Amino acid sequence: MIDAASKIVKQDGPRVLLGGLGPTVFGYGVEGAAKFGIYEILKTVFAKYIDDQSLAFILASTAAGAAAAVILCPAESVRIKVVTDTNYSNESFISGLAKIIKEDGFFDLFGGILAMLAKQVPYTMAKQVSFDMMAAFLYSHLKSGEKDLKWVVSVVAAAFASILACIFSQPGDMILTETYKGKNPGSFPVVINQILKRGGMSEFFVGTQARLIHVGGIITQQLVMYDIVKQVLGLPATGSH
Repeated sequence: MIDAASKIVKQDGPRVLLGGLGPTVFGYGVEGAAKFGIYEILKTVFAKYIDDQSLAFILASTAAGAAAAVILCPAESVRIKVVTDTNYSNESFISGLAKIIKEDGFFDLFGGILAMLAKQVPYTMAKQVSFDMMAAFLYSHLKSGEKDLKWVVSVVAAAFASILACIFSQPGDMILTETYKGKNPGSFPVVINQILKRGGMSEFFVGTQARLIHVGGIITQQLVMYDIVKQVLGLPATGSH
């Protein structure tokens, strides 16, 4: 990674390392807010009509993951254009968005939606549901005088959720990466076929160990911060009610 970064800086300058930053910040910022918000709202809605709490959580997380995919797809399309197409290298997120719509049409922004869904839905489901369920399990085994160990519960539950989220979403992440390798999103069935031809089912899990370390750490921090913010706002800690 260091060698690659040094080579990029030497050839194209340090500014190129920040290419696509605008679409990334906007896309993942809005996506994160929507994903957590939609999940928290819908899990209480589904719980009113479904007796099985686990199923209610899964349905809520599936809806949240789908919404996240729809939100991220246009931002990802702009980011890829900014990074790979010299005609877009100086475009901001808004101007790049407008340019794609003008040149290629509105629906081109969603060319990779199936690949995005393949990653985001399993990722959100595994992360959110397992965090909720593991936290609830840990709280159920705490004695009344140990309720001040909320931060320990958050960290352990978040670490567990990060492992499941990485494993469940790894195939989708591989599909998404392969889809956006070129300047334009590839066809979903074609991309899957290419991956299978390259190494069979095991090819979908190439890089899982590195992803567990990198993305797993990010997910753990994200979920712990999420739980802290909930408590600061006066909401009960995840799994404590």
